[in-house]
Amino acid sequence: MITAGIDIGTKDTCVVVTDDGRIIDYLILEDLRDFEIIRFLKDYNPIAIGCGFGYGLPIKKLSETNERDILCLALSFDREILGVRRFVMELKKYFGKICYTIPSVKLLPTVPIHRKFNRIDMGTSDKVCSTALAMDKIGKIYEKMNFILVEGGFGFNSFIAVKNGKIVDGLGGSAGFISFSSSGALDLEIVSLIKEYSKNLIFNGGLKSFLNCDIENIPDYALKWLFEYILKGIKVMEAVVGSNYDIVVSGRIFDIYWKDFEEFIGRNVFRLKSIKSSAEGASLIANGIAGGNYAKLVKQLELDKAEGKIFDYIAEDLRKLFKYSIDC
Repeated sequence: MITAGIDIGTKDTCVVVTDDGRIIDYLILEDLRDFEIIRFLKDYNPIAIGCGFGYGLPIKKLSETNERDILCLALSFDREILGVRRFVMELKKYFGKICYTIPSVKLLPTVPIHRKFNRIDMGTSDKVCSTALAMDKIGKIYEKMNFILVEGGFGFNSFIAVKNGKIVDGLGGSAGFISFSSSGALDLEIVSLIKEYSKNLIFNGGLKSFLNCDIENIPDYALKWLFEYILKGIKVMEAVVGSNYDIVVSGRIFDIYWKDFEEFIGRNVFRLKSIKSSAEGASLIANGIAGGNYAKLVKQLELDKAEGKIFDYIAEDLRKLFKYSIDC
């Protein structure tokens, strides 16, 4: 069963094609504008495609989505149709009946409601996909898995808590600690001083703003700063998974520095080795949605029971201040 998974990252976009879970090809691009991914997918004619990006939606075919759905998936309300929104519309045009949305952490029924209060970014759809891949690779019985997934990317660092094989909490990159590119959650006193806070600012203000280096050459002293922030994120998730858990790492940071991180925290970690863990995980989820070998994994994560909207459980006195009236 040939399926595909797509992840639109901060730095690049990746599509992975698998045959019953085995990678047979992939494509990585830094520019979505020429729609090379559309041509690539046509060559393989997959039975299902997992859309592992944005804030996701409860599982549905792209052909069943409307303009509001696509706005909410990308959480971008600019008048011009750019970036993710434009690309999703092209996917819908050519593959709408076999492309499936994948929920973000907030939409999962396994996350208690009180953990969703005043939160949107508890882990985007791609983090759910990486979690699915981790559960497949770890090799234990699903119900016995307790781990914290750390995704250290160019843009964001995110943390997903898995207890007894269920995602129970998450700390998304824009709501968590500072990363290489992003500031993460800002002090509200800083926010109150910013003249106009735009979507683009989410991707700025990280360690890169303080360092004169690229991600492949972070100096040792600054690497320790980054690891300290990552350790803080792990400790936040420890509050819900307990003290007995594995640490699973993926993403660009750990492709380069995972051994340094093991030395820093003084314990072994499980590294997800993949072309792009989120895209590969999205392909496994697509396989499961289509009734393939990974149907049990989709059921275990209760992705098929995801519901609600990313604006749910936000205090009304905050919602009334939103600059957009659309209800996501």
